[in-house]
Amino acid sequence: MKKIFVYLAVVAVAIFYPSCSNDIDLTSEWKDIPIVYGLISKGDSANYIRVEKAFIDNDISALELAQNPDSLYYDNISVQIRSLDPNNPVTYDLNRVDGNMKGFVREEGIFANAPNYLYELVLPDDEELIGAQEYELVVNRGDNFELVTATALMVDDVDIRDPDSDPSTANSVNWEQYGLKVGWRGSNGAQIFDVTLFLNIEERDQSNPANVQIVTLEWKIEENLPAVYVQNQVRMDTRLNKVDLFQYLSNRLENNPTIARKFLSFDVLVTGGGEALNDYISIGNANTGITSTQVIPTYTNLSEGYGIFSSKNSQFQEGYFLNSSTIDSLQTNPLTQSLNFQF
Repeated sequence: MKKIFVYLAVVAVAIFYPSCSNDIDLTSEWKDIPIVYGLISKGDSANYIRVEKAFIDNDISALELAQNPDSLYYDNISVQIRSLDPNNPVTYDLNRVDGNMKGFVREEGIFANAPNYLYELVLPDDEELIGAQEYELVVNRGDNFELVTATALMVDDVDIRDPDSDPSTANSVNWEQYGLKVGWRGSNGAQIFDVTLFLNIEERDQSNPANVQIVTLEWKIEENLPAVYVQNQVRMDTRLNKVDLFQYLSNRLENNPTIARKFLSFDVLVTGGGEALNDYISIGNANTGITSTQVIPTYTNLSEGYGIFSSKNSQFQEGYFLNSSTIDSLQTNPLTQSLNFQF
C-alpha cells in the first residue's frame, strides 16, 4: 500500500509529531528565516517538502501577516534532494504545487490556507529512493542568501514477521486465548516506530438489510517506540493481551441493537522514523514533567532557519483473520456481547 504523507509547518502534525512547543523568537532584528518541514520515504509514490518563511513587521501585526500568502512563501526558490552516494550522485528538482489541489487541504487557522504551497518529488517509474543511503535537502532562496541544507539517512525496509509475514497463508489468530503479538525487523536508519492496527468490521442495518457498510477502526498500539538493535538489525515486538481487543471494541463501537456486525479482518502497519525525527520528538518531550521548568528548546537540523528534514519507511500487511473461537467470544464476552456481533 502506498500512502502519501504531508508534514505541515509551522506546527508539525500527523504521525510521529507530538504535542510540543518549538517556538521561534521573531522579536530580534529582521532577517530572512526559512522554515522547512519534510519527511522522505522510499515507499511513497510522492514526497512533499514544505518551505515557508518567518516574518516580522513593526507596523503590521503578526496575525495579519500570517493571513497574507506573500508573507508565508518565497517567490523564486529552488528545492532539490540530492543523493550523497558518490557512485550515484543524482539530483532531483522538486516542483511547487498547491497542496489543496492534491487533496491535502490546509485547515483554517492562524495561517493563510490558500494557496497551500508544497514542493513535490515524483520519481520516474524506473527510479526509487534507496534505503540506507544518505540524502541532502538543498533550498536555494536566491538573493545571495546562504543555501539551506540538511541531510537524512533513508530508513530502510521494515519487515513484519508476526502475526505472519504473509497474511494470505497465515493461520487465523487465536486472540481470545493468546492475545496478539506484532513483531518486525528492520535495518539501517530507523530510530523510532509506530505500530497501528486497522480493524475491518461489517455493519448491517437490520431494518434495511441493503444498508451495509464497512467500518475501519484505526488503533495505534505503539507510538514513538525507540528502536532496539541486535547485531545491527532492528528486532522488536509488542504484545496485546487477551482482553485488549474486547475492551477496545467496547470503547469504540456504538451499542445499537438495530446494527448487526461481522468482524472481517485486521491489517497491520509498522512505520519507522529516522534519527532527526527521533531527536525532534525527544527534545519536544524533554523537560515537560511536573517538576520541569517548562522551557523547551527549539530543535532544527537545518543549516539555516528552523525545521526538520528526516526520513521514514513503512510496511503495511492486510488481511489477517481471527479464528472461530475468538469470533464466538465477540458474541459472548461481557465487554462486547451488547455490540451485536452475529456472524
